[in-house]
Amino acid sequence: MNFKNRFEKTDLLIAGLTAIFVFLMIFLTSEAIGFVRDEGFYMKAANNMADWYESIGNNISNGEFAKIFSKKEIDRYFNYNSEHPPFMKELFGLSQFIFTRKLGILSAPMSARLVAAVFAALTALMIYFFGLFFFSRITAVAALLLFFTMPHIFFHSHLACFDMPILFFWSATFILYIFCLKTKKISVHILTAVFFALAMATKHNVLFIPILLFISWLGFYFFSYRKEAGKGGFTGFFKAIPKVFWFMAIISLPLYLLIWPRMWFNTADRLIEYAEFHGKHVNYLNYYFGKPLKNGPFPFSFPWAMTFFTTPTPQLVCFFAGIFYFCRDFFKSTDPTGKEAAFAMIAGSLFPIFLIAWPSVPIFGGIKHWFTGYPLMLTAGVFVIEETAKKLIKTSDLKKNLAVAALFIITLISLISPNIKFAKRGAAFYNELIGGAQGAAEARMQRNFWGYDIIDLAGTLNREAAQNTRIYIMSGYEGLNQNSFRFMQQAGIVRSDIRATNNLHEADMALFFYEKQNEHVMNSIAYEFGTIRPLAVSETDSVFYSALFRREK
Repeated sequence: MNFKNRFEKTDLLIAGLTAIFVFLMIFLTSEAIGFVRDEGFYMKAANNMADWYESIGNNISNGEFAKIFSKKEIDRYFNYNSEHPPFMKELFGLSQFIFTRKLGILSAPMSARLVAAVFAALTALMIYFFGLFFFSRITAVAALLLFFTMPHIFFHSHLACFDMPILFFWSATFILYIFCLKTKKISVHILTAVFFALAMATKHNVLFIPILLFISWLGFYFFSYRKEAGKGGFTGFFKAIPKVFWFMAIISLPLYLLIWPRMWFNTADRLIEYAEFHGKHVNYLNYYFGKPLKNGPFPFSFPWAMTFFTTPTPQLVCFFAGIFYFCRDFFKSTDPTGKEAAFAMIAGSLFPIFLIAWPSVPIFGGIKHWFTGYPLMLTAGVFVIEETAKKLIKTSDLKKNLAVAALFIITLISLISPNIKFAKRGAAFYNELIGGAQGAAEARMQRNFWGYDIIDLAGTLNREAAQNTRIYIMSGYEGLNQNSFRFMQQAGIVRSDIRATNNLHEADMALFFYEKQNEHVMNSIAYEFGTIRPLAVSETDSVFYSALFRREK
C-alpha cells in the first residue's frame, strides 16, 4: 500500500461537508430508534459521570481539592459498570452535564446520543482520509456513503454504546500504523500511541492490536528487515523494533490509566477483575438456522454467515474485493514495508471475525462485535470497483470519472429502500441472499436483539394506557432494560406516568419480543391477560418483531 494523493484545500471542504451531513443524519433521526439494553447501563453510568463533574465543581468551590481524587469519591462515581472502561461514559456524562444540566437544550438520553453522532462524523472523516491518501477521492466519498448505508451500521451509529466508537478506534489505529510504516515520523508514532490509549479506554477489543501488529512485524523482521539492515545481534533487534510499540508502552498505558481513575486504587486487583469478567463473558442465546446457540462450542461459520447475510449485496461485493486487493498487494509488493502494510490491513479487517468464529468464544448478539474492520475492506473494495469500471470504459478520463460516479450514485439510490424499511430496527436487517426479513424468518435465524424495538408501539401505548398503567417489559428475557425504559420516558418517547414492571401478574399491559426463546412468555401473557390479540405490532415485510398487549381479564 502506497500513498496516492496529497491533501488539498478542497479535501477539507469535502471531508467537512460529508462529516456534517453524517452527523446531522444520525443525530436528527436519533429519536426514531429505541434504546437498546446496553444503553440503559451506559446512560445510567453517564448520569454518574455528570454527577462527578458536578462534584468536581463543588469541591473546587469548597477548596477541597484533595477530595476530588480520593478513593471514596472516585469509587462513588466509577464503581457502577466497572467491567467496561470509562472513556465513552465520561463523554456521555460530559455531554449530559453541558447540554442537559447547564444549557437545558437536550434530554439526558439525547445528550448521550449526541456523542454517538459525533463519533459517526469522526468515522466518516477517517474513511474519507483513508480513501484519499491510499486510493482516490471518488473512493473516499463513495466508501463513506456506502458505509453508512449499511442498515446495521446506520442503526448502531445512533446508540450511546461503545460499538461504533471502538470501530472508529480499531480501524484508525491500523490506518495510523500504516502511516508509521510509511513516514517514520515521530509525531505519527506518538499520535498512534495516543489513539491506542483512547481505544483501550473505550473497549477491550483493541488489546489484540499490538499483539497482532508486533507478531506481524516480528515475522517480517526475521524474514526481510534483518537481511536488509544486517543481523545486528540482540542489540540490533531492539533498535529495529518500531518506535510505535515503545510509545504504546510509555504513552498508551499511562494515558489509559489516567483516563480510568478507578484503576488508580488497588490497580492490580481491579485489572485482574476486569480481565476475568471478559475472560468468562456471558453468552447471549442466538438462533442460527433453527439451532439455539446457548452453550459452546459454537459453529465456526456463525460470524461469517451472519456477515454474509446481514450486509447489503453491494457492500458485500466490496468486502470481497477489498480482501482481494489487500492479498494481491501483499503478494505483488516487492517492498517488505508494503507487504507488512497489506498484511496489517488483512489482519485489521478479518481478525475480529476470526476471533468470534473461534468455537469457545461466546456469541454476544448481532454483528456489532466483529464489524470493527469493515471500513478497511469496504474502502479498498470500493477502489477495486472504481478501477475495474475505469478499465472497462474506453473513453476520456473525465467521462470515466463521471461514469464511475454515476455507478456509485445508482448503487446508493438502490440502498435507500432497505435503509428506510429497516431504519427503526437496523439490527434486524437481512439481505436478499437469504430472502430478506421473511427469508431469515423461514430459515429460523435470530430475529432481533436487545429489546429496543418499541418505537412503533409507543404511540398506541401512550394513547391507550390508563393513568399510572403498569407495563410488563420482559427485562428478564432479553427484553427491554428497566433503565432503557426510563430513558425513553426522559426522551419523551413514552409517557412519564407509565410504570415498568418485571412481574406479569401485576401488569396492566405487556410488551412481547418475538424470539423463539420467548415462546413461553407469549403463553404466559395469553394465560394471564386472556388474549393473544395485540393492540399493536412492529413489523417489516409481515415479520413481527414486538407487540403490545392489554389485559382483558
